[in-house]
Amino acid sequence: MGAHVARFDLIRKSRWIGFGAASLLAIALAGCGGGGGSTEPEVVTPPPVVTPPPATGTVVNVSGVLAPSGTVDAAAMTPAEFAALAPRGAITSVSVQSPPVVTFQLTDGANRGIKGLGFTSQNATALRPGLSNLAFAMAKLVPGANGAPSKWVSYIVTTSPTTTTGEVPTRPTTDNIGTLVDNGDGTYKYTFHRDITKVKDAVAAAALAAPNVAADLGDLTWDPTKLHRLVIQVGGNARGTGTNTANGANSGVASVPMGAPANVVLDWYPATGKVVTKTEADQREVVSIDNCNECHGKLAFHGGNRVDTRFCVVCHTNQRKYGQVNVASTNGKFPALKETATVNATTGITSFSYSPETRVADGEVSGDFTTMIHKIHMGKELVKENYNYANVAFNNKGYSMLGGGQRMCSKCHDNTKAAQADNWKAKPSRLACGACHDGINWATGAGMTLADKAAGRTTGSGHAGKQAADDSMCATCHRADLTVLNHQTENLTKHNPVLPAGLKNIKYEIKSAAVDATNKATVVFRVLVDGTPATFKPAAAGMSAPLEGFTGGPSFLLAYATDASATDGIGAPADYTNAGVKQAQAISVSLANLLDTTKAADGSLAGPDASGYYTATLLGTGTKKFPVGAKMRAVALQGYFTQVSPAAARHAISVVKEVSGDAVRRKVVDPEKCSNCHEWFEGHGGNRVYETQVCVMCHTPGLATSGRGIADSVMNPWNFVGEALKIVNWWGFDKTKANAALALPVTTNNFKDMIHGIHAGRDRVNPFRDARDRTPSTIQLLDFARMDFPGRLNNCETCHIAGTYSSVPLNALPSTYESVDAAYDAAIAAGTATPALAKAALSTNSGTDRVTSPFAGACVSCHDSAATKSHIRLQGGQLQVNRNSGVAGSESCVTCHGPGRSEDPAIAHKR
Repeated sequence: MGAHVARFDLIRKSRWIGFGAASLLAIALAGCGGGGGSTEPEVVTPPPVVTPPPATGTVVNVSGVLAPSGTVDAAAMTPAEFAALAPRGAITSVSVQSPPVVTFQLTDGANRGIKGLGFTSQNATALRPGLSNLAFAMAKLVPGANGAPSKWVSYIVTTSPTTTTGEVPTRPTTDNIGTLVDNGDGTYKYTFHRDITKVKDAVAAAALAAPNVAADLGDLTWDPTKLHRLVIQVGGNARGTGTNTANGANSGVASVPMGAPANVVLDWYPATGKVVTKTEADQREVVSIDNCNECHGKLAFHGGNRVDTRFCVVCHTNQRKYGQVNVASTNGKFPALKETATVNATTGITSFSYSPETRVADGEVSGDFTTMIHKIHMGKELVKENYNYANVAFNNKGYSMLGGGQRMCSKCHDNTKAAQADNWKAKPSRLACGACHDGINWATGAGMTLADKAAGRTTGSGHAGKQAADDSMCATCHRADLTVLNHQTENLTKHNPVLPAGLKNIKYEIKSAAVDATNKATVVFRVLVDGTPATFKPAAAGMSAPLEGFTGGPSFLLAYATDASATDGIGAPADYTNAGVKQAQAISVSLANLLDTTKAADGSLAGPDASGYYTATLLGTGTKKFPVGAKMRAVALQGYFTQVSPAAARHAISVVKEVSGDAVRRKVVDPEKCSNCHEWFEGHGGNRVYETQVCVMCHTPGLATSGRGIADSVMNPWNFVGEALKIVNWWGFDKTKANAALALPVTTNNFKDMIHGIHAGRDRVNPFRDARDRTPSTIQLLDFARMDFPGRLNNCETCHIAGTYSSVPLNALPSTYESVDAAYDAAIAAGTATPALAKAALSTNSGTDRVTSPFAGACVSCHDSAATKSHIRLQGGQLQVNRNSGVAGSESCVTCHGPGRSEDPAIAHKR
């Protein structure tokens, strides 16, 4: 019999990662696990009857590719040593005979060959032992017809035999019950259990009772002329930990996973032995794991063992519909989801499960990689409701790029990292486009568009191209250039390098800020419009639009610190206090007011000079200026102009400048790191953009939630809709009760506490919840109980600048969690509190405010279990105590958690 054999020089430096429990997609998608079998319900059919493959083939011989120096023995490693293992691999040959045979090499970070990875486990019902630390997948790439995209078809679609069933069809899985030869030098030979050249006959024979179901597995014909992919998974738990035991029983020892699993990938043509790199044109490489990891840090699934999208796509194929029932929507809704909350008895963390499932939803295969990933990232913007794939409720997901950021297809589909990344615009299809634009019925052309949903329409405008029986005509209307235009956002950012026609790009600059002996502030600044310095209108009475062709405009923010000893016992604080201003907010002076001759007391504007710089003089009235004795003063320019024609808000990156000669407020967050997930983070409707040093000017330690001050006369008739309605239902909030607002959550809005709490998401015992009084315009409700942090939550440098998070300055201020003055405090004790008293308390900085000490505030925002809180209190940390109870200087956290100490967060968070 002939064979298809390829031997080649190939170094696959696999991307490996640790499993992040709080990953946006950190979900155990059932039916994709190793062990050679699916965990999903299977269709049980008779054992297969197979026929031999044709005897054809080509042999190509070359030398090996790795040159290890010495060996390490995985079988003899301690769990800690195994956890530190970071393998890389190379496939040295693959022979598709009956069955396939692959030879490969593995080395560690020190270039030593890794031997001893052949441990097997066999439970009582398994007929064959399965490899615990290795698994293998194989698929072919089938070209699309009539404009459809090419697709991967997995050959590993039969179960492992058990004492109760033979090998029956299943959704794509991996092969690990074949024969492994360990050569003792880091080289191995694996012979598949499943014969991919015969799998078509095997499935056909086993599925006689359900031929239509078997057809869901696609064309399994062995075709050596097509591109094939082989993946080797190297990972799993250290032997003797978890269920990695000889009989599959729980060892009683906590699982210790390999910290840096590897996926070794080979793409080749069996008929010729040609190896195809990931950048070649005949590949299907539309996204790179490198792009994913910009936001997800180190993306990993299924026990942390799947770490490369090239592996994901050979299992998450259209074949995942096998054995599933199509669920039809009614009026854009699938059956209502039932949410079940389960509290972990050990951690106290709540997890959510959902039913029923929509594994095939209106004909779409939810587990197909294209559909699944697009829908997860589209999240709550999807038109249809109540999706649930393997306990992932798509509609509950929120995308981190605000303002329709899903339009930035190039954020994931980057053609510098994946050769076919431009398929998103060059090869439109119902599968790819319909995964986001899910309201369209391609058979009829009717349905709701995303624009229909955004406009709140009840009747959909449908697909402009009407019915689409296949993809052959998609590119006729959806040309690449037009698709780019239709997916543009309105800000000029890294992944949106060209603005829609006619829109202007605005940029702010502050050259200097100074304050003289009379407390008069001067700010030298300019505004650039498409790179050209703007000239403002002459000063006039009632000025509201200082720039021709635009309405509105930015404002200056003034932030500062004052001696806080009267309330916190801390002089020269390291945080802005903005003393004398309600809720410790920065002072705001609009640019328009400086050109309004009726508001000359606020200041004036002079210029421009030859370079387009203006000088703003901020005189202030009352509290509209820096107070005498203020320190650490800074001025920001934030807010935006709105273009008149074409009408659009022109958001601009906020900028900040310290007053000359003053100390500079510490900088601990790199906004460029924020941009990995958020592109531009835009807060407050686009007024605060990108620059976190502007955020901390208002989100000071003195800022707490304000939702409890909403009067019943406002709350009772309030119409909660959309996301807010979901949240009040989750909270069980009854707006009709007397003093209803007092039941709303209360928390600090100090930047560090708030951002830590938000990003910790569902990994907190008490997730961050907030209610903000924006009446009469809105009541803003925030709930992060169902939010998944997309990266590794313990990797502080996802956001932080290195060296800035091991400690908190000694003169940092406590975080106000609730503003409570004497009257409100007495009413709380007497049970007579009202929203009016709560609202009045917001205006004061009182000794009865509920505060948390600064070091504790940084930590408890993520680590909020009862045990951790007890530990914090034992070390002098203060959690939501009265401000006048002696918070200052109480903490001893730095003894263990300071820089270079035994539990330095910079070290402990990397364990």
